[in-house]
Amino acid sequence: MLRRLFRPETVFFLLTWLGLMVAFRDRGFYDPGALWHVKVGEIILDRGMPQTDPFSYTFEGERWVPQQWGAEVLMALAHRVGGFDAMLLGFATGVALLFTLIFRRAVQGGMGPILAGVVVGGVLFVGAFHYFVRPHMFTIAFLGWTMMCVIDFERERCTAWRLAGLIPLYVLWVNLHGGVLGGTMTLGLAVAGWGLLFLANGRREPAGEKSTPTDTRTPHQPAHAGRSPIRSWRAALLGTIVTARELMPCSPIRSWRTAFLLVGIVIACGLTPLVNPHGLEMIRIWQRIVGSKVLPEVINEHMPMDPSSALGLAVIGLGAFYIVMLAGTLPKVPRVSWLVPLVWFALSFKGIRQGPLFAVCAGVALTDLWKHTIWHRLLIKHGDGSTAWDAENPAEVANRSSPMWAGFAIPAVLVAVAFTLQVKQIEVPVIGHGWARLDPDFIPSDMTTDVTEYAARVPLGTPIFNDANLGGYLIYHTPNLKIFMDDRCELYGDSWIKNYSDTLGKPPEELGLVFEGWAAKYQFERAIVMTNPPAQDKPPIELYLLGAPGKWREVSRGKRAVMFERVK
Repeated sequence: MLRRLFRPETVFFLLTWLGLMVAFRDRGFYDPGALWHVKVGEIILDRGMPQTDPFSYTFEGERWVPQQWGAEVLMALAHRVGGFDAMLLGFATGVALLFTLIFRRAVQGGMGPILAGVVVGGVLFVGAFHYFVRPHMFTIAFLGWTMMCVIDFERERCTAWRLAGLIPLYVLWVNLHGGVLGGTMTLGLAVAGWGLLFLANGRREPAGEKSTPTDTRTPHQPAHAGRSPIRSWRAALLGTIVTARELMPCSPIRSWRTAFLLVGIVIACGLTPLVNPHGLEMIRIWQRIVGSKVLPEVINEHMPMDPSSALGLAVIGLGAFYIVMLAGTLPKVPRVSWLVPLVWFALSFKGIRQGPLFAVCAGVALTDLWKHTIWHRLLIKHGDGSTAWDAENPAEVANRSSPMWAGFAIPAVLVAVAFTLQVKQIEVPVIGHGWARLDPDFIPSDMTTDVTEYAARVPLGTPIFNDANLGGYLIYHTPNLKIFMDDRCELYGDSWIKNYSDTLGKPPEELGLVFEGWAAKYQFERAIVMTNPPAQDKPPIELYLLGAPGKWREVSRGKRAVMFERVK
């Protein structure tokens, strides 16, 4: 019984889950949004949907709605139940479940458990640079599920109604994160490719069901005997065309009815962004973010991929590996679903934030194309069966198949135990209460006492100047203060963000003039700014504040931030 429950996917889930719980103990909260999303969710739960900016004094009263409100509510609920620990638990469980499903598909597709673990684990690692406890993780998970549905439909493992099931899923996705546009694009690309194959091949029957034409030539008569050179040339051309068509994959679309149904599904998925509590404002928010010319210049995750960086090399390495695997399916023309990850790979060069989306799409596609590669055939022929097995052999399939619940029974119990420990506030390393934390080497958690004590002494709504990366920290710890700005780029707009970025890049003496103008306009008495480790140069704004003792004095210093007070 224990052997039946302790399947390869069980081991993979546990290793992945525990690895995420350890590695992302503090890293999962590096992004400022991991903190302010919680406060937005609490506002929604307590007071309803905000319609204006509730956090800053620079844009106080300006139109702002929470576009990721559904995920923010879920984050707030998790935080109320178990704090950062419950948020980390949900994050780690979701990511581990997604990649365990991919791992299971890899094993079912002919990979040995060890090879499947290396490949799927590598895919997870490549995309992990953009993993944070934030709403965008829903996009990674739902895009992975979309790819699974696309592949299963192309393989005729499911009907079009499973694709239709994406419509309500996308409605949910719309209200969790704006990445739903990527899901619609992926589904649309697949349907367009199938449609072209349907038009090119007509109703070509699958391999093995074609009738063989009768050859009326005598046994020793050459193929061109009795024919004119023109007819032989035409016959050769026709034979080439027939051969080319034989190498092309069949389209899962076998009738115009199916074609129209799939087009309708894509259109319905494309209209799901309208199903939200903000109406067209949601669309306008996405347009401002996607169409921004400034964000790719100043925000790391929006920047084009740097091929020489570690992140760029990791994504390019996975892209090269995927192309090699894809080349192993030649001379047959790749299936439409196998080509979709290449689109995401190309998009990764335009914006590095697309790298994790390419990774998850590539991971799902690899599980399907693997058994059609020459590499799979070579491992079966020369290997010992530990890295590859014949997924076309019914006997082996029956021997290796098991119900899905069997592999996830033990993980489900362990996750439930961890959740109980966190709710009961029982401290246990890794899985219990008090494990998740804010890293003082990245977030100024070592200054929290000083910051909160100041906030408690001043009136509600007191303004404070802050670096944008500290906005989420202040929103979370001192909600009674009003901040200068944070990373809600759709609120502040290109001109404000560019002015802020350009100002912080000026020499201290030039920066000081702009900073003092802000201080006079907004009347803030405190400023908290980021600092660098001792071995690095201090940021210009810190140099200015340190160099203006008649105007500002240092009142608190941590590893990554410094707080100054106006001299009166």
